[in-house]
Amino acid sequence: MAAPLLEVRNLRVGFQTDNGLLTAVDDVDFTLDAGKTLGVVGESGCGKSVTAMSLMRLLPQPAGVILGGEVRLEGRDLTQLPIGDMRKIRGNDIAMIFQEPMTALNPVQSVGRQIIEAIQLHEPMLPNKALKRAVELMEWVGIPAPDQRVNEYPHQLSGGMRQRVMIAMALSCHPKVLIADEPTTALDVTVQAQILELLKRLQRETGMAVILITHDLGVVAEVCDDLAVMYAGRIVERGPVSEIFAKPLHPYTQGLINCLPKLDHPPKTPLPVIPGMVPSLKDMPKGCRFAPRCPNKHSDDVLSQRQPWKECGSGHGVEACACFAQQLSAS
Repeated sequence: MAAPLLEVRNLRVGFQTDNGLLTAVDDVDFTLDAGKTLGVVGESGCGKSVTAMSLMRLLPQPAGVILGGEVRLEGRDLTQLPIGDMRKIRGNDIAMIFQEPMTALNPVQSVGRQIIEAIQLHEPMLPNKALKRAVELMEWVGIPAPDQRVNEYPHQLSGGMRQRVMIAMALSCHPKVLIADEPTTALDVTVQAQILELLKRLQRETGMAVILITHDLGVVAEVCDDLAVMYAGRIVERGPVSEIFAKPLHPYTQGLINCLPKLDHPPKTPLPVIPGMVPSLKDMPKGCRFAPRCPNKHSDDVLSQRQPWKECGSGHGVEACACFAQQLSAS
């Protein structure tokens, strides 16, 4: 089998705070093949965006620190690269669409100027050719009248148009990996569908791999090949989307799926919820981090020790707490 395009092994990320060094991402593992889409889901505060920033080496400085692990892009460990080499990788080999385009784009520069800057950072190109390329990119991502829009500023564009500009910037140098951090959160449902369809079309045309960070399990089911469920800085379940939706094994994954509205529910039926909140970095449980919110009873070792990882076949794995053992015995 061909080696994965991207391999993340035992990634640990921390932040220096007034309470000392706190770990935000704890031994995260996953792989990504060319042309595939990996969905990363979990509540706010679970470490999804910090993981994405770590892959790009864009952690807030000086507080953010990669404490250990590897991020291998085509066999090259990005965590060990000098910052000058990493700047050549960003945008060129691995690119990112940020969550809110209005804050990610520069309000005092035209969107065309910002796309041109992204191109010229990686490819020597005359200004007139770079401008022509920017117009072509804007047309490619579905922006109408791109020769006019290229001279407009972010505040003159709608939310959907700004997101398309962000996608054009991210794809300007044909990256091998695209990280999309909740790219549809600030958009209405019609524009969401257009952006997701655009990403799928561009992926088919370029063969790039995509990491899609989202809260929306419906989006995951529609566009992702594999799924990683994060909770409190750890991946608690990982595998093919079809398998996880058909048979979720971790109680947290089950809780997320149970929170989805069902078409066969009577009107005004209250949606199930997961009680409690994601623990703060300074109050992380020692053992299974989901145990305080889990509806199942736990033994002392589950509360005091990290639970082992269990591979269940077909690439489906889970942090095998006592709840998982009970399911195996029942099945």
